Amino acid sequence: MLRYNRVFLILIIAALSSCNQYNRILEEVYDNDQAAREWTKGMSSLTAEEIMNYSTEMERVDSLNQATVFGILDKEGWPSHISDKANRAIWIVIDHSDLAYRSKYLGLVKEKAEHGVLDKTDYAILYDRVLMEEDKPQIYGTQIKMAATIVDDEIAMQFFLWPVENPTALDSLRNTVGLSSIEEYLKTSGESIGQEIVWDKERTVVDFE
Repeated sequence: MLRYNRVFLILIIAALSSCNQYNRILEEVYDNDQAAREWTKGMSSLTAEEIMNYSTEMERVDSLNQATVFGILDKEGWPSHISDKANRAIWIVIDHSDLAYRSKYLGLVKEKAEHGVLDKTDYAILYDRVLMEEDKPQIYGTQIKMAATIVDDEIAMQFFLWPVENPTALDSLRNTVGLSSIEEYLKTSGESIGQEIVWDKERTVVDFE
């Protein structure tokens, strides 16, 4: 009996060691992701050249993070018993990847949201992003698109809420996944970007092509 207890203890120690390793790696991934996006908080005040330089560096960091996270997911699956920050890192890397990877892991994100590993808002955001990339209306109103528009007979870049499938039920749908009202969301997002975000209910997906 003592021998079996020792074996069991060794297995527990090994599992904890693995969890600690994943935590360390994934939490570092999260920190790198956020640091690479710090510039977006004042994006409206940057020059085109500055935006290009920051974007290039952000893409480099994203590529490294994706290699790490997708390597873990494809080889080991979603690690269990890791920190909230580590779980958040997996989601945020998926969210910041391209459509192929977002679509690939969308079902996994939904599963983790349903089991409380992620927030329901995480799934809502990723689902909306996939729909937008597929040129379809979004469900929860989480996605914003920068597009050219005419202002005083001149072309200007403006931020728009990506078209929503059911505008009249939007706040109700947002509430089911823990999101604030669309009015509050547009206000806080606009303050973060430094420019007003327009929700033109007459705009359709075709208008952004």
